[in-house]
Amino acid sequence: MNNSSINAKGIQLKFSHCLILFFLLCCEMFLPLRGWAQSFSNTGAFYFTGSHNPIRTGNFRFRQFLPGDGLKVGPARVHPFLGVAQVYTDNVFRTDTQRKGGTLTTIAPGIQASLPFGGRHSMLFDYRAAQFLYAKFSQNNALAQNGLGHLQLDFPSGLKLDFQANHVEGFDPRGSQVDSRQNDITKWNVNSFRNQVEFTGANLGIRVAVNHLRLHFKNNDQAAPRDRNTTSANLTVFIPATVGASGLLGVLVADRNYDENNQLDSFSYGVFTGFRLAPSRQVSGEFNLGYSILNFDRAPLSQPPGSGLSVGGKQQKALFMRGDLRWRPTTRLDVRLRPFRAITQSAVFNTTTFIRTGAKLSVRQQLRKRFEIQGSFLYSNNNFQDSRTDNRFRWRTVLRYRTVEWLGFQLSYTFSKRSSSDNQFDFYSNTVMISVQGLL
Repeated sequence: MNNSSINAKGIQLKFSHCLILFFLLCCEMFLPLRGWAQSFSNTGAFYFTGSHNPIRTGNFRFRQFLPGDGLKVGPARVHPFLGVAQVYTDNVFRTDTQRKGGTLTTIAPGIQASLPFGGRHSMLFDYRAAQFLYAKFSQNNALAQNGLGHLQLDFPSGLKLDFQANHVEGFDPRGSQVDSRQNDITKWNVNSFRNQVEFTGANLGIRVAVNHLRLHFKNNDQAAPRDRNTTSANLTVFIPATVGASGLLGVLVADRNYDENNQLDSFSYGVFTGFRLAPSRQVSGEFNLGYSILNFDRAPLSQPPGSGLSVGGKQQKALFMRGDLRWRPTTRLDVRLRPFRAITQSAVFNTTTFIRTGAKLSVRQQLRKRFEIQGSFLYSNNNFQDSRTDNRFRWRTVLRYRTVEWLGFQLSYTFSKRSSSDNQFDFYSNTVMISVQGLL
C-alpha cells in the first residue's frame, strides 16, 4: 500500500470522526430529552446486539416489561425494536496460538407485546432474534432466536402466580464454559417452563418454583452424549426481621436424565439460608448460601470406544451460593453484584461435573440524560472433576449515547481471558463493538 492511499484513508477516517461529532452536537442542541432520566433502562432489550453468547440455557428469570408507552393496540402495548452492531475481535476462534482477527455484523430485530387485565394481572409475549454474519469466517455464522410467553396473576392478598414458557435456538461460541474445541460452533435448542407461586404476608412469606428444561444439541454429533431433561424445584420461606428486610430458609432439588448418556443421570439436593431486602431500599436484592450434594443414579461403567458416552462419576458435594444485590446510592449510580457457586454437569472430554465459583460486578453511571458509562467484571473458577481447572476473566466497558427516546448508540470494549491447567484451553481476546439501537 503506497503513502497516498494511506493518507487518503487517514483523511477519510478523520472526516468520518468529524461528522459523528457534528451529529452528536446537533442532537445535544436540537433534540433535548425532556423527562427521560431513565432513558438507558431499556438497554436489556438489546442483549442480542453484537453478543457472542446471547442466551444462557440456565437463565430462569421472568422476562420484564420494556419501559415507555410503545404502540397502543387496543388495551395492549407493543414494542418493536431493532439493533445493528459492527464488531471486531482479534481472536475469532478463541485459541492461544494462530490467532485470527475478524469482523462481525449482527442484525437483531424483536418485538414485545404486553396486555394488562383484571387490574394487576398481565400477559406478555416476547420474540427476539439475531443474525451473526462474519466477513471472513462464514463457518461461525449463526441465527439465534428466542420466543416466550409469560402470564402473571397478582392478587391484592399478596399472592402472585407466574407461568412462563420459553423456546431458544442458540449456540455456544468457542471459549465458552464447556468448550468442545470443534471446528464448528455448537448449536442447540432449549424448551423450558417455569412456574412460580409466591405469597407475601405480614409475618411470613413463601415461594415455590418448579422448572423444566429440555436441551437438544443439533450439530457436531453431540446430541447423543449431551441431550437431556432437567427438572428442578425449590421452596423458600421468608421471615421478616426488620422493615424491608427478611431472613430466609430454603431447600432445592434437581433431577437430570440424559437421552443416551445414562451414566450421567443424577439427582441433587441442598439447603440454604440468606436474606432478602425490599426493592424500596437503597440496597436491595437477595442472597442465598447453603450446601448441595449431587448423586449419580448409576455407578461408573466403562463405555465402548468411540461411543462418546461418559463412564459416569462420583458423588459431588459443594458450598452453594447465589445472589443478586443492588446498591443505588443516587438516581444516577447503580452498582450490582451477582455471586455464584454451584455444581454443574458436563459431558465433554470425559468430564462429568465441575464446580463453578465466581461473581459478576457491574457499575453504571449516568453522566447526563444522554450519556451513560458502564463497567463490568466477571470472574469464574471452573474446577472440573478430572482435575482440570479453568480461571476465566472478562472486563467490559460501555459508553452509551441516546439521541431521542427511541434511538441510541453504544460503543464497547471487552477483554476476555481463560487460563487453564490444560494449556489447549488457554486464550485471550480483545473485542470492540459499535451498535445502533431503536425501540418504540
